[in-house]
Amino acid sequence: MKKIRRKRQHDLFARLGRHLDICLDSIKPRRIRTRSARYAAALAESLGLIERPRCCSWCRRRQRLQRHHWDYEEPLNVTFLCPDCHALADNMVAHKAIA
Repeated sequence: MKKIRRKRQHDLFARLGRHLDICLDSIKPRRIRTRSARYAAALAESLGLIERPRCCSWCRRRQRLQRHHWDYEEPLNVTFLCPDCHALADNMVAHKAIA
């Protein structure tokens, strides 16, 4: 691996670590923690730490998949869902938060 590529990969892992730290910092506002969780999941996917499946985890349709975080305190724990299933999952999380 060339030196430039190694440095770029090292920088990406450092950025991932910073986003993971922000996600777990309870002093930061919620919107910043959730945004960092989304960035961390995207970085982990680009680095190969998370593998994107070819079909939805629930209905097995082959559509454009979206990442769904069940809990933003676990930013690398994502489920890949189609837009319809993602809407259902968001409603499930919203009803759980209300109850």
